Amino acid sequence: MTRYRTEAETAVRESGVAWTLLRPYSFTSNTLEWAEGLRAGDDTVRAAFQAAGVAAVDPYDIAAVAAVALTSSGHEGRAYTLSGPEALVPAEQVRILGWVLRRELRFEASSDEEARAGMEARMPVEYVDAFFRFFVDGAADESVVQPAVGDVTGRPPRTFAPVCAGAHADSFRP
Repeated sequence: MTRYRTEAETAVRESGVAWTLLRPYSFTSNTLEWAEGLRAGDDTVRAAFQAAGVAAVDPYDIAAVAAVALTSSGHEGRAYTLSGPEALVPAEQVRILGWVLRRELRFEASSDEEARAGMEARMPVEYVDAFFRFFVDGAADESVVQPAVGDVTGRPPRTFAPVCAGAHADSFRP
């Protein structure tokens, strides 16, 4: 993934046109992968990387930064790392989602083997390996809150509770 991003960014930089790079952390909307089970009445959320705290960013905030960068000056030649306002581990996301839904949800950590098998069924093995390097081996740290969303948009990034859990609450309901 790092190689892919580096190659793409190099191509953009060498294109000869003005550019601004957005480098978002994991998306808050990734938790929508839990929706099918929750809609079916399963109150247990299974997820990988239980110890990996991530300051996940709302796709709305990514779009807001892109809109400002595209419609105002001063962003050419800049790279913005985009994060949400707080780092949460999956169990904390599940607790917040349960509070929003007014349901008692439980978190169950997937073993690395289960996580790898599930991920390999959905994406190339190179991506799976990268996620394991990032979140198990610690090669990437998405727990550090970055200021770019606030700096560029003039407002703080949206938090997990009202964004993913609140705005998308109906996606998780039976």
